[in-house]
Parts: sequence; C-alpha cells; structure tokens
Amino acid sequence: MPALPPCPSVLIVDDEPMVLITLKVILENEQFEVTTAPDPLQALKLVEDRNFAVIISDHKMPGMMGLNFLSACRRISPTSSRILLTAVLNLAAVLNAIAQGEICRFVSKPWLKEELIAAVRDGVQRHELTTSNQELRNEADRLGVLLAAANRALAAR
Repeated sequence: MPALPPCPSVLIVDDEPMVLITLKVILENEQFEVTTAPDPLQALKLVEDRNFAVIISDHKMPGMMGLNFLSACRRISPTSSRILLTAVLNLAAVLNAIAQGEICRFVSKPWLKEELIAAVRDGVQRHELTTSNQELRNEADRLGVLLAAANRALAAR
C-alpha cells in the first residue's frame, strides 16, 4: 500500500486563544497539519526548528506586530508562504508588505471560511512551487559543476 503524502504544515500565530482554536479546527478539517502559538517570539523558535508550508499571523499582538514577525519569518524560512490576518486594515502597510514579499496574502477579520481555506491552499501551492524550483536550481548547479569538470578533463586530453 503506497504511503499517504504528508499533510501540508501550517503555523498559526495569534494572541487570542479562541482564534487559534477556531482556525486550528477549520484547517485540520481540511487535512492540514496545524501548529499554533500564542505569541510571535515563541512562534519564531518554531519557525527556526521546522519548515512550515504556510505561516498565518495576526497583525496586532503584544511583543511584536504581525508584519514584523512575518518579515523575520521570511529571513528564517523564505519558502514558507506568509498570510497576515488582521481586523485593522491599513491598506498602505499591507500593500507595501505584499510588494516587499513579506506576505503573499492577507485575510481580514472576521474571515470568511472559504476565503481562508483558499488562501491557505494557495499558500501551500506557492510553497510547493518555490521549494521545487529551489531543488531544480540546486540540481542544475550541481550538474553545471560536473559538466565543467568533464569539459576540463576533456580539454586536458
């Protein structure tokens, strides 16, 4: 019997326990593996230890704003898709974050379940494509080194 593919991993960061519980239930029902964290500093440690396909963060949290957290996540785990969840919509800040690549999507609170699920699925697909492209680039680089060595060996003959 073939092994089932692993469920895509999602990290949710929010200081509101009910939001964490609700999002966890919604996304686990959609076959995502969900990890939650109540604060961004704890979540950064999780991001350092594990590769998440999607990272969802609230914007207004004590200790660190969501955009700053997601920016730090980008440096630690650049292939993870980052989604900002916010009740306070500062459109200029969100558009700037998207333009700079800090986030790939934002979802406003209160969210529509279908919109949230679609955003996470898009994030998973983006993560898979980014990871696959990186693997292909690495393989092309490896083959380029082998080809250069073969060309030098051939020229030496």
